Amino acid sequence: MKFRHCAAAILVSASLFPSCKKSPPPQAGPINVTTTPVIQEDVTSKKQWVGLLDGFQNASIQAQVTGYLLTQNYKEGSDVKKGATLFTIDPRPFEAALAQAQAQYASALARAQLEQITLQRQTELYRTKVISEQEYQTSYQNTQAAIANVAAAQAASQAAQVNLDYCTIQAPFDGVVGVAQAQIGDLVGPGGRVSTLTQASQIDPMKMNFFVTEAEYLEAADLLARIQKMPTADKTARLSIKLADGSTYPEHGMFDFFNRQINTSTGTIQITGLFPNPTGILRPGLFATVTAPVEQIKGALLIPQKAAVEVQGNYFVSIVQADNTVRSLPIKLGPPQGALQVVTGNLAAGDNVIVEGVEKIRGPGVKVNATPYKPPTAPTATPSPAATK
Repeated sequence: MKFRHCAAAILVSASLFPSCKKSPPPQAGPINVTTTPVIQEDVTSKKQWVGLLDGFQNASIQAQVTGYLLTQNYKEGSDVKKGATLFTIDPRPFEAALAQAQAQYASALARAQLEQITLQRQTELYRTKVISEQEYQTSYQNTQAAIANVAAAQAASQAAQVNLDYCTIQAPFDGVVGVAQAQIGDLVGPGGRVSTLTQASQIDPMKMNFFVTEAEYLEAADLLARIQKMPTADKTARLSIKLADGSTYPEHGMFDFFNRQINTSTGTIQITGLFPNPTGILRPGLFATVTAPVEQIKGALLIPQKAAVEVQGNYFVSIVQADNTVRSLPIKLGPPQGALQVVTGNLAAGDNVIVEGVEKIRGPGVKVNATPYKPPTAPTATPSPAATK
C-alpha cells in the first residue's frame, strides 16, 4: 500500500511541475536600423574661440587746457560725426591771451622793419666809409635779433590760437560718445579736477579680438601670414560670430591682423577680425563666439555625428554589407561640420553606416533590416496667441 501511495504522489508531482528541460527560443528576425551613405566632398575645417568686441577706434576725450566747462553739446550715448562739437570751455581767458600775443607779434614785426630800414642806411654809410665797421655790425646784429623776436612772437601767437581752439572739443571720428565725466561749471583740464571728459568709439566696423594657442598659431602660421599680406579688397569675409543670446550675427567678418608676439603669461597670440556694424547692435565689450576656417580638407568623408560610437576612448561605426549583415570599423574623428562629422578610417564613399539602432546589435554578422535615415527637421515656430490677434 505504501508503494502505491508513493507512486501516486510521484504522478501528481509530475503533473504539477513540468520537466526542467527548456525548449529553444524562437528564431529572432532582422534588427531594424536606419542607415545613410558616407558622403565624400571637400570641406573647410573650422574652429571656435571666445572673443571680445572692441571699437575700430577708441578715444579718451580729454581737455587740453585748464578752464571752466561751459557747455555740453551732445546727448550721451548718441552717434556723432567727425568734427562735431562735444564740449566748450570758457574761452575768454584764452581770447585775451591770444589778443596779447598778437599785439606782441605786431610790435615785434614793426621793430624788425625799423631795424631793417636802419641796416640799409648803415650799409650805405659803411660802404662810403662814413661809419665804422663796429657801428655797421651793431646795426646788423640788432636787425637779426629783431627778426628772431618776430619769429618768437609769431610762435607765441600761434600757441595762443591753439589753446583757444582747444576750448572747443570736437569728435575725432564718426562714432558713439559715452557718458560725460564732467558737469557744466567744473574746472577741467590738466590742472583741473577732471581731465577726461568722456569716451568715444568708432563702431562701424567693429574689431573682434580673440586668442589662439601657440600650437594653433603654428599650424596656421603660413595661412595667417599669407592673408595678412593680401590687399583688403582681395580678402574674403569668412569669420562668423554667435552672440551671448545664442543668435548668429548676420554679417560676416574678415581677418585683419595677428599680433607681433605670443603672450608669455597665457601662451596665446591675439588675432583680430573686422565685422561690419551698420545697425550699431555690436558694442565694445560684448563677448561672442567667433568661428574661423583653419584648413581646407580635400575629399573628406562625412557621416552623421550620432553614427560614431565611442568605446573606451576609441570610435567605431557599423556598416551594413551587401548581405544585410553588420560589420564594425574603427575610425578617427576629424572636425565637425554642423550635424555631420569628418572621419578617417577604412571607409569608402557610399558605404551605408548605421545611424539609429546600433545599440541593438550585439556582435558582427547580425542580420539587419535597413531603412534610410531621415535627419530631424527644425521645429517650426508656433505663433503666440497675441501675435494672431
